Amino acid sequence: MGYQPGLDGLRAFAVISILLYHAGFEWMSGAFISIDLFFLLSGFLITALLLGEREKTDRIDLGQFWLRRARRLFPALFAMLLAVSVWIALWGSAEQVSQAKRDIPWALFYVGNWGQILGDTPYFAPEPSMFRHLWTLAVEEQWYLIWPLAFIALTRRFHSKRTIVGILVGVAVVVWLLMAWFASGGSAPLGGPPATFEGVDRTNFMYLATITRSGSLLVGAALAFMWRPWRSPRAADAPVGRYLDPLAAGAAALLVCIFASAQLTATYTYQWLIAVGTMLSAIVVMAAVHPAATGFGRIMSMPWLVAIGKRSYGLYLWSWPISVIVGATNGSVVRFIWAMLISVVVSEVVYQFIETPVRKGQLGQWWNNRAPISMAPVAGGALLLVSLLTFYVSSDEFDPFVGGETATFDAAAVDTNTSTDTGNDDAATSDAPATTAPALTPTTATLAIVGDSQANALAINLPDGIGSTFPTVYNGSVPGCSVYDDGTARSEVDVNNNFVVCQGWQDDWAYGARGADVALAVIGGWDVFDVVVDGQTLPFASPELDDRFKQELRGGIDAMLAEGVNVGLLEQACMRPVSVEGAGVPALPERGDDARVAHVNGLLIEVADSYGPEVAFIDGPEEWCTDDVIANDLNMRWDGVHVYQPGAKLIMEAIAGQLLELAAV
Repeated sequence: MGYQPGLDGLRAFAVISILLYHAGFEWMSGAFISIDLFFLLSGFLITALLLGEREKTDRIDLGQFWLRRARRLFPALFAMLLAVSVWIALWGSAEQVSQAKRDIPWALFYVGNWGQILGDTPYFAPEPSMFRHLWTLAVEEQWYLIWPLAFIALTRRFHSKRTIVGILVGVAVVVWLLMAWFASGGSAPLGGPPATFEGVDRTNFMYLATITRSGSLLVGAALAFMWRPWRSPRAADAPVGRYLDPLAAGAAALLVCIFASAQLTATYTYQWLIAVGTMLSAIVVMAAVHPAATGFGRIMSMPWLVAIGKRSYGLYLWSWPISVIVGATNGSVVRFIWAMLISVVVSEVVYQFIETPVRKGQLGQWWNNRAPISMAPVAGGALLLVSLLTFYVSSDEFDPFVGGETATFDAAAVDTNTSTDTGNDDAATSDAPATTAPALTPTTATLAIVGDSQANALAINLPDGIGSTFPTVYNGSVPGCSVYDDGTARSEVDVNNNFVVCQGWQDDWAYGARGADVALAVIGGWDVFDVVVDGQTLPFASPELDDRFKQELRGGIDAMLAEGVNVGLLEQACMRPVSVEGAGVPALPERGDDARVAHVNGLLIEVADSYGPEVAFIDGPEEWCTDDVIANDLNMRWDGVHVYQPGAKLIMEAIAGQLLELAAV
């Protein structure tokens, strides 16, 4: 095939869109589709190289193939990992240190995508890791390892290229159908994902897994078998050229429309959009390498585009961690410009002095012709690596929810001598004999705590001695989640919480409550915001959002009632949010609005009243709203929202009697 500058132009087209997407610009919300263009290009180029080598030598030298890939990929990656690791060690937050400790081993072995899936690390987490973007490189490297072996097996078994193309396209279609099945969530005729994937976040799996993202790579490989116009001496004058230019222009325009409108978390993305994006990518690649598509090829071969395309790997590697450091991930134009300027400089230095020399074999030449060298640089590098390794190995896992002073639960303060409310106030004065005696309130009960991150904070910071009243406490919380499995909570301070990571939260609640006498649902921290669903904003306290909240909450309650567990809805406390290190999100003003909190509590009461006595609204401590000293004490709530042990003691002593009474119903 030879060098095709148009393909570097396409790389530039893709990486520019990805940089804008990573910057958080809403008008590029769908540019994640560019990843499929990258994947298709990889499948096409690698297969074209393998075909060329096989036709020339009648064999594939796997060792040389993998060595070339290593020269191309490893130096820049290791340089980035080393530089960012040093920055985190010196200036990073405790959470960033913990994230790096978790992510670096996965990144080194090119399995970062599985690290995020199996490590329960949502791609959409509010506080992203600096190595989050390495999942794409992991998918490609896994392809580079597996595909040459599959290529050899296919070309030995089948001599017809049409057969091989049919197999590759057929497997790609199966991959897309599988992804659509996962995306269905049970609505498709075949039902939802199999039980094998219970506990694995569905969207995380669909977006990151090598299996689900291999469709574009397979189509690229199939394209390399069937589209080889450079082999024909008359290709430049072929009639197909009259159609390729407008087709490619239309495909590129449609890709730009997708970049501007699609949503990564939307169900349709996995049901059909990724497949459509792959087909559009195939068209532009076909035009970029065809001599007859002179117009499109000329545009894609513009020198500045080609120069960016050649550096696209380094730009992709460096731009994300630099953007996180600069704070250029939330749609700020000024910060984006700063991040890009730094990224261009850093990636160019690495490209000129690390990537290019290693790729051209200059490192090996230097090694073969080396003169005696000073041991000082070698010793310094070894010391740096050992120091980093020691630092990260000795670093503690970071959990912002754990800390603060200890507190002890006062069981004597719990009133357990009342009887359960029968729901009939006239029964006490009636002369008619009672048919059943009211149940006495127990002194102990098994408790499950479900809900959002406030529930998690309460469950893991329960005061000492709580076992005397609640001997077993289950933590069924889903941090970051309210009662939605789609849409985005939007704050006025440019913080968005995507609820797509919460899919299946009802099952989590039911599983967490299983075996308990009573379940306490703690939500509200993410329910004081506007919510954007499929591009439409549902304002806070609007009838549409209120109805949606109540309907979804009932779904969670019903799931727990089906497990035979009575349910309490804890009053959302008045919040006094402050920005603290490691909080994941800054102080959100909507949380400090007591009127919004009161509205949420009104909805909780309305939902509880729509059930019988097995569901109750649980009154929390009044002090959160009436005592400024307690409400603003960061020893009680470390960020004004999430409790430490003293705050958990305050809550549990206020609600224990109500929970025990509810358990007796």
